[in-house]
Amino acid sequence: MNNDEFGVLLLTHGELAKGYMSALKLILDMDDSQLDILCLKEGEDLDTFGDRISLVLEEKYQDKNLVILLDIPGGTPANTALRFMSDSRKLIAGTNLVIAMEVMIEKINGTPWDSLDLESIIEDGKNSIVYYNKLLEEGQV
Repeated sequence: MNNDEFGVLLLTHGELAKGYMSALKLILDMDDSQLDILCLKEGEDLDTFGDRISLVLEEKYQDKNLVILLDIPGGTPANTALRFMSDSRKLIAGTNLVIAMEVMIEKINGTPWDSLDLESIIEDGKNSIVYYNKLLEEGQV
């Protein structure tokens, strides 16, 4: 990985990251090597989870750019990942499938790290939430 490239790591509670991986593979026709995932297991010690994150970072992302996608702001995966934040690691908590998909599209398309517009991707993720019943009531559906 050169300085312009970046990796993506998804950290979630339970098996959610595996579900996102499955969906992303279906939608984007990508393979397992393009996204790393770690699932916080039920009853897993926080130090153990932190050690697993550290191991992935050391083995694959030492001195490399990385987007870390997290499920719940203030949740254990997010709080544990905060200790690994740096200029070359960007953390997004509250990730939904739209955010994960857009980050992966940017990675697959070879978007350079310094051109990666995470704020726009986050805004798209927020705007992707639709309450269809309200739209129907307003005659928009």
